[in-house]
Amino acid sequence: MTQVKKIVTGLLLTIPLLIIAEGIRENRQLDTESIIITSNRVNGDPIKIAHLSDLQFPRLRVSQTQLFNELEKEQPDVVFLTGDTIDRTESVETTEFFDFLTTLTSRYKTYVINGNHEETNPNYSLWRQKIKSSDAIYLENDVTNLAINNNTFNLVGLSNRHTSLSGQDMAKINTNQDTLVLAHHPELFDEYINSFNSPLAIFSGHAHGGQWRLPKTDGLLSPDQGVLPKLTNGLYIKNDSNLIVSRGLANSKFPIRLNNYPHLIFTTIKQA
Repeated sequence: MTQVKKIVTGLLLTIPLLIIAEGIRENRQLDTESIIITSNRVNGDPIKIAHLSDLQFPRLRVSQTQLFNELEKEQPDVVFLTGDTIDRTESVETTEFFDFLTTLTSRYKTYVINGNHEETNPNYSLWRQKIKSSDAIYLENDVTNLAINNNTFNLVGLSNRHTSLSGQDMAKINTNQDTLVLAHHPELFDEYINSFNSPLAIFSGHAHGGQWRLPKTDGLLSPDQGVLPKLTNGLYIKNDSNLIVSRGLANSKFPIRLNNYPHLIFTTIKQA
């Protein structure tokens, strides 16, 4: 074997190992992002929202201590969990997620919706039962009032792949208030806009940041968006609606993230 062939062979063996090692490292880091949106209906103090998505226990590799330290530092007024709290293969009976949730709800008012992984878990009914008996507020195609810092919002929580509410529940939405929507699937952005008449903000996850993030892309591959997805990370604005997409906190079944650290978002809503 010539020297050149030896070098090429060495590279072919080394590069995949380096990619795997980097993917393992990145799954254990944490990237925090601050987003500010404005509304002329906000009259009181700004509100700060912590947005956690795709925890996918037991695939979470970010230290829970680090997560809680970041939350403690930012002191959000409320926490939104936008689906895929557990992996579809996880045991609902033994998962650490509910211990995590107990700690979270002891410190912050917490709202939860489901995602595709809860719905396809064999013990989804037990997950629902345990969520409903927790101190979190579970929204399952529901609307409620969110009152914080002398501001009141319509808060809508949609179940996996749902894009609207029943007529009876839609009638509960106060058109004099801003609407916030928790919805797992960012690729349904246009449908949320149409259903809720351009809500102020939609909080989503699911896309895992497009998995491998290369320059001038929003990632290479995403669930339900396919190759070269368009809605995978941070803030997107359309028709006066703000879509806020978390890259997720855990790895998916495909475990290697590149240029795509686990993502914790803090969104502040303040007066325009």
